[in-house]
Amino acid sequence: MLLRTLWIIGIGFLASFKVRADESATAAPPTPGEVVERLSGDVEVEETPQPDGSTFYKAGVQRVTTPLPEGYPRPTPPEVVEVKKYPEVRRATFAGKGSGPDGMRNSAVGFWPLFGHIKSRGIAMTAPVEIEYQGLEPGDTDGIDAWNMSFLYRNKSLGQTESYANITVEDAEPVTVIATGVRGDATREKIDAALQVLSKALAESDEWTPAGDPRIMGYNGPDVPGKDRWSEVQLPVEANASR
Repeated sequence: MLLRTLWIIGIGFLASFKVRADESATAAPPTPGEVVERLSGDVEVEETPQPDGSTFYKAGVQRVTTPLPEGYPRPTPPEVVEVKKYPEVRRATFAGKGSGPDGMRNSAVGFWPLFGHIKSRGIAMTAPVEIEYQGLEPGDTDGIDAWNMSFLYRNKSLGQTESYANITVEDAEPVTVIATGVRGDATREKIDAALQVLSKALAESDEWTPAGDPRIMGYNGPDVPGKDRWSEVQLPVEANASR
């Protein structure tokens, strides 16, 4: 009887330890992202650390005054092309169909369900709002296959993974991208122009090759005048295997 009691206590202790270990792993900060290299441009980004541990950014009239997820690299300014590494991040994603957002136009269909999601769970807004366009290529006039809009959690401790309706909360894997900044909202016209800039930079580089669909970063909301908003267009890349 004594051995059975000790066995039950031992199993309970191990289970409790495993739960605590899992929770600790979940709450552990991600490996920080970084700016790997600047391929072109000389615009500098001013960084202003905040008391809560976040950082605000400024480049010309563009500003970011909303915290980024922990470990996220700084925004890329307009007229600059950079390669950046992003860490794993927990995000709530709305799966959309049709033509998708074009700047602020058509963005409400994904924005408001995501806003309702974080509000109902007491999660603070972060920057950027991310949009992925599946099947979009430079000069493409045939539309897109699908699109996803994501709100990012500042860290994993703010909420669990889940899925309901058109929203899925999951951990996006680390990714390396080539990026360029955009002045104002990322309209489809500006996205196309930026993708051509990125494609040209990749063609001139022997280090990186495309590895995924375009990603759009929107760092500001309607409280910032449209012409002063900071956006960013990215293409996932991977190191050239021939090097």
